[in-house]
Amino acid sequence: MKRCTDCAEETKAEASRCPHCGTRLARLHRGVEGRAMLGVCAMLAREFGIDVAWVRVLLVVATMFTGGTLPFVYVLLWAFTPPSSVGRAPLQRTMDWLSRLGQSSDVSHLERRV
Repeated sequence: MKRCTDCAEETKAEASRCPHCGTRLARLHRGVEGRAMLGVCAMLAREFGIDVAWVRVLLVVATMFTGGTLPFVYVLLWAFTPPSSVGRAPLQRTMDWLSRLGQSSDVSHLERRV
């Protein structure tokens, strides 16, 4: 059992939302059972409480009706959601790496010779 941070009611440990107030108890992440490629369909299936096969079929059908723009949304969902509940999203990791590029830690290791 775990406690909801908003209403302080106890819920099941595996619950993703509080049954009393509807607050999300765990971060949205792609690290779930049944992932085939990037885990986006499995994440959406877990979030909506439906079978992952239905989400995949809906993805294919919706791709045909949107003119091919839905795979772009799929990649965006992958980029903005972390692979686990404690991990960082791929876009976040890339931005952190890019911000460290400008900082050089080699300056402190250089010797000054006269």
